[in-house]
Formats: sequence, structure tokens, C-alpha cells
Amino acid sequence: MEFRITLKDEPGALADHCEAIAAAGVNILAVVAIGGDSASAAILTDNQDATKTALSEMGSDFTVAELKSATLDNEPGALASFTRGLGNSEVNLKSLYVMSIDEHSATIGYTTD
Repeated sequence: MEFRITLKDEPGALADHCEAIAAAGVNILAVVAIGGDSASAAILTDNQDATKTALSEMGSDFTVAELKSATLDNEPGALASFTRGLGNSEVNLKSLYVMSIDEHSATIGYTTD
């Protein structure tokens, strides 16, 4: 599951959330955070229930989305082809992560509407 968190766009906002998740004994597997007019983070963890509890207890504004995965060839155009296929099928991509990569393949995680 992906946790999409609305953050205050101020120093330490992401750290507060990471500390709360860590205090619950949860390992963060991947994160992306973006600031600007508003700030948000998308976090993947190894314990969904404990993450939900930690975020709820700190009063965090968050949503949860199902994380899907796919394995792509590790070659030019593979990601372009994958994302074009989603677009052509009218699937709206919300987030995408490179989870692992080796000489021959790349595993991605992604969420959709």
C-alpha cells in the first residue's frame, strides 16, 4: 500500500512523519516528497497496519492506495511503452516507483485511480 500524506511545507514536516513511523517499528521502503505551494509525500512501508496507526495517532492527513507491480525489460523505451499502454487504456497513473533494477529487468510499483 502507498500512503499519500499531506505535509506542511516547512522544515521538519517530513521528519516528523518518518520519526512517527519509525517509532512504531516500521521500516520505510520507498518515499518521494514534493514541496511547493503545497507539500506531500508518498511512502511505502513494510507494515501497513502499524503505519496507519502511527499516522492516525499524529493526526496526519493521509490516504491509502493499492500498490500494483510490474516487471519491465531493462532497455530503452520499456517504461515509455508501459506508461503509453496505461494511457491508451484510459488508466490514470497516480504514482510510479522503481523498486529494483538489474541487468535484464526493472521492477516497478505504481498506483492508479
